[in-house]
Order: sequence, then structure tokens, then C-alpha cells
Amino acid sequence: MQGWVSIHRKIMNNPVWQDSKLLKLWMLCLLEASHKDHEQLVGKQIIKLQPGQFVTGRFSLEKSYNDGVKKSEKVPESTLWRWLKFLETNDFLNIKSTTKYSVVTIKNWNLYQPNEQQMNNKWTANEQQVNTNNNGNKGNNEKNLNTTTTPEKLIMDFWDSNGFGFTNTSAKNKLLMFLDEGLEADVILRALEIASNNNKISYAYVEKVLIDWSKRGLKTMKLVQAAEAEREQQKNQKQARSGSYKKPIRQEQMPEYMDQEYVPVPVDSDEIETKKRAMEEKLKQFRK
Repeated sequence: MQGWVSIHRKIMNNPVWQDSKLLKLWMLCLLEASHKDHEQLVGKQIIKLQPGQFVTGRFSLEKSYNDGVKKSEKVPESTLWRWLKFLETNDFLNIKSTTKYSVVTIKNWNLYQPNEQQMNNKWTANEQQVNTNNNGNKGNNEKNLNTTTTPEKLIMDFWDSNGFGFTNTSAKNKLLMFLDEGLEADVILRALEIASNNNKISYAYVEKVLIDWSKRGLKTMKLVQAAEAEREQQKNQKQARSGSYKKPIRQEQMPEYMDQEYVPVPVDSDEIETKKRAMEEKLKQFRK
């Protein structure tokens, strides 16, 4: 492959700069993109490509990305495709998919490949078309670019709009990996909602919730809602038992003689005097 692309220094301020693997995928997209109009044969179908577009698929993308990479460091195709969808969600590119292939269009391609065509009417028309798509054209062009709201976009929109960290792409990618583990997007959104309601705006908290649900097999929203309803019911029952229970007052067990009336024993004073004198006599004998 020959040619070049232009990379501005301000890419260092872009969220993808903080994730080396995501940055590599973005660079691959820029280098794979066509620099001029041309036709490409895919199977038995001819695809017309414009500047900034390229044809790809899950397995071809995996092959290009992992070329020359150690086996232990290779990234699976499902993860790469999720990253590509992440780039689409964040307006780096558009993906138009069919059952056999996908056409990726780099947004604002003229910023990465400026040339003399920018002075031609044809290039101006193409640039205007790209700008129209970037500004959210609600017509047929938007439908052709496959901008239907995706689960990834719903999750990222909630993440960004609730203060979890717009530039924290590493955490975003980790969060989206739960989709690969079979969790529904609504389940991930519910975990984000719980974290937000509890003022725990961090990936660590969300991850803890999702790992717990995953271990318990709660991978669908229906199962999560059932578990939450059961937990709420148990909580209410515990509170009800706690409210109706009264700790018994301890009653001291008194001995029986405490209930009897005290009657003093009569004392014979003469008898006491006799015993006293006898004791004194014994003491005198002992002292001799």
C-alpha cells in the first residue's frame, strides 16, 4: 500500500490517544481508506468507493489488525468490531453494512488527505455531501450510513451525559466488553443508573454490580428486574418483622422467703447474761 495521510498534533487531545489499541485501529482505518474514486470487486459484486472509504468485514479487519502481532496479543474479531462501532458512535466514521461486507466512510476525510481535488467542483460536491452527513442529515443519506441507534451508542450516551468521564475510553471499552459476555444493553444501562443514583460515578462501582449480576446469571433485564423485586420484598418483610417485634422486659425472679413477712425471734436476756459470764470465766482460765 502506497500514499500518506495527514495527522494533526491535536489528535493528542482526542480520547483515542489515551488507548493505544484503539488508536491503532483508527490509524488502520485512515490507512485503509481510498485516496481517490475507484471500484473494488467484492465476490462477484463491484463496489464503487469514494475518497475516505474502504471495504471491510469482521474477519478481514481482524487479519489486518493482527498482522505480525504475537498470538498472545492478538485482538479477537468481535472486540475489534465493537471498537469500530465505538468509533462510529463517537463520530469518527460511518459504517454501512450488508450481509456480505461493510463500507466504512471516514468523516471529514479531507482533513486527513488534502490535495488538489479540493479545488475541483467534484471534490467540493463530495465534501459538501460529507458535511451534510456529519451535521446529522435526516434524509436518505443518514439511513444509508446506518446511523440507527445502537446498544453501544445508548450506553456511551448515558456514560458521557452522567459524568462518568467522556475521555475515559479505556473504561468505556471495558464496559462494552460486557456486551460480548452476553449481558443485554439494558442491563448495563441499569447498572449505570444505579451508580448514578447512589452518587458512585465510577467504572469500578459499575463493574462490581455487573460482575455480581453476571455471576448470578442475571444477563437480561427481565431477570435483573425479578431479582430487584425479590430483594425489595425481602427488605420489606424484614422491616415488618423488625417493627412488630418487641423485646420482652426481664422480670427478676425473687426467692420465696422474700415474700414472707419478717418476724423477729424473742430473746431471753437472763440466758444471754449467763452465757456471757461463762465466756469470761473461760478467758480468765486461758490467761493463767
